[in-house]
Amino acid sequence: MPTKLALCLGTLLMTASALAQEPPTAPATTQPPAKPVDLQAVTVRGDQPGPALWEVRKGDHVLWVLGTISPLPKYATWQWTQLEQALGKSSELLEAPSARLKMPPSLFSRLALQPSARLNPGGATLQRLLPADMYARWRDLRHQYLHDDDAYEYQRPIIVAEQLFTKALSANGLTADIDVEDMVEKLARRHGARQVPVRYELVIHKVPKRTGGADSDQQQGIACLDETMQMIEHDMPMLTRRANAWATGDSTTLRNLMQENREPCVVSAINGDFEHQLNVTDLPQRIDAAWVREADAALTRNRRTVAVLTMEQVMSPTGYLATLRSMGYLVRPPDDLKQ
Repeated sequence: MPTKLALCLGTLLMTASALAQEPPTAPATTQPPAKPVDLQAVTVRGDQPGPALWEVRKGDHVLWVLGTISPLPKYATWQWTQLEQALGKSSELLEAPSARLKMPPSLFSRLALQPSARLNPGGATLQRLLPADMYARWRDLRHQYLHDDDAYEYQRPIIVAEQLFTKALSANGLTADIDVEDMVEKLARRHGARQVPVRYELVIHKVPKRTGGADSDQQQGIACLDETMQMIEHDMPMLTRRANAWATGDSTTLRNLMQENREPCVVSAINGDFEHQLNVTDLPQRIDAAWVREADAALTRNRRTVAVLTMEQVMSPTGYLATLRSMGYLVRPPDDLKQ
């Protein structure tokens, strides 16, 4: 069952006895530039209805589910009419599933979820590290999105991949910085719905020794940069169509495009490294089980509840709603997906 552990650590909560970190809240909207930019794939702007809600029923008890995606249109806002109506009727909001780590401060300092070094060891350049054909592609994309800044030449490939992807999204009118979950939580507070965290708690007593070394990390970074460049070269129109479909509530188009969905390696690399360092390769399954238990309990205790999941968790044939359906719940998709 697919579960995103973190988006650049965005949904991962780590706690120690003297330390608590909460994910930063991204601004809900961004003001457009004074002059519009001509784009090959134009994203929607202005007020949009947003995605339709999925519905899970247990007798006369209802769980409405909002699916989220990333990236989203940079200059759009959402009316949230259907969501606000649901929150106005609901007792609780189930927050997006996440993990909470508990460990002594001495162990926390040893857990390096993201390598601190931004520069290549020994002053190596990307021209030296990358195959010639890959370097030529990188130079073309650097010229297009990063304004030929030579400082990038000395940065680690994984760092370059993340920055290149962010700039390419922005140039195509997209952003990964819109925190939909935070927006929904603010609406829940406005309507008096109690927020219920859905977090699997993991107690860490020791951090296993890391296997591999700097060379292995660098090779993974090079592979990620190559994959990121392929996404920028070929997938931007699809990402734009998918973002537009989410923003405009076009569930049919969104379902079709979700079949082509793949997580950017700059996200999956962080998640994979996290699981590897802690030696908890089944953590996604533990988080999945925690959400299903909480949803089952909410459908029993509340007449009306709202939940937030990723659209992949909503639409996947092995996702959360598929699991609830297999448990005997009635799952209703948005109207335009009904046969």
